[in-house]
Amino acid sequence: MLKNRKIIIGTRGSRLSLAQTEHFRDELLLAYPNIEIDQLVIKIIKTSGDKFKTENLGMLGGKGLFTKELEESLLDKSIDIAVHSLKDIPTFSTDKLTLACFLKRTDERDAFLSPVANSFDSLKSGSTVGTSSVRRFAQLKRLRKDLKIVPLRGNIDTRINKLKEGIVDSIVLAASGLKRLGFHTEIKQYFDKDIIIPSAGQGIVAGQCRTDDHQVREILNVVNDRDTSIIATAERSLLGVLNGACDTPVGSNAVITNDGEIFLQAELLSLDGTKSFRAHKTGILEKAKEIGMDVAEEILSKAGDNFIISETKLAYTIHKKSE
Repeated sequence: MLKNRKIIIGTRGSRLSLAQTEHFRDELLLAYPNIEIDQLVIKIIKTSGDKFKTENLGMLGGKGLFTKELEESLLDKSIDIAVHSLKDIPTFSTDKLTLACFLKRTDERDAFLSPVANSFDSLKSGSTVGTSSVRRFAQLKRLRKDLKIVPLRGNIDTRINKLKEGIVDSIVLAASGLKRLGFHTEIKQYFDKDIIIPSAGQGIVAGQCRTDDHQVREILNVVNDRDTSIIATAERSLLGVLNGACDTPVGSNAVITNDGEIFLQAELLSLDGTKSFRAHKTGILEKAKEIGMDVAEEILSKAGDNFIISETKLAYTIHKKSE
């Protein structure tokens, strides 16, 4: 199928994005041993999220800033596949593009790093914790109101350097990215998923292509991990109901149990962490999408109709004021 055809794979230019894309390419090479590596060409696309490295993402347009230019490159056919961190992909997109594969999920937990404390609980009162995530901002506030949770953007290397320079006392990042880049030795603590529910799609690398490109879709289907695709369906269907964006404090995590069922838990918070609404559900794998929607509806019934609208607006103001 790939004989003599070049496939252009688009990615952001960060070290983590390139590492993920090289892993993605390696998976394709393993699946198709007869193709040459130069048939799979990696092309770097600079996104708006990379250009605006210090601004509040919610103010600029949300998580789509990391995917917009990649999706435009797919639509104008300058690339054939876009490789994303699934958590960066907006819930709603054009039907001209499709998420055609999900690589096997890696560690989806959040991780704590600090040169002054061995755990989040042992941080001294008044210590600073850096994060770029509104979800983590709210969750950490819920756990420790005595700490200063401060915005800290930049790639993983940049944030770790700021930590070592003493700009903040600690940072919280996705464990999967740290491990991918060899920073696992820097991790002082992994947060239990029952305490800090991760972002939907965290730890999942996804391949996106044009919906009508049936040849590429068939190629990507070979490297699709079935369990991860089911998990992704549940987590993202919940976001669809909650209208979850990067300025909505929501965590969503699904696992496949030893009994072969899917278990989904989720949490919606106020930005200051004072309010938290949780729900969970277990069911058969074929009902992953419906389970996500049911959990979201239960959360909404607890939070009330206007909660998300008010908290999304607050995300712009409160998070900005904390800078």
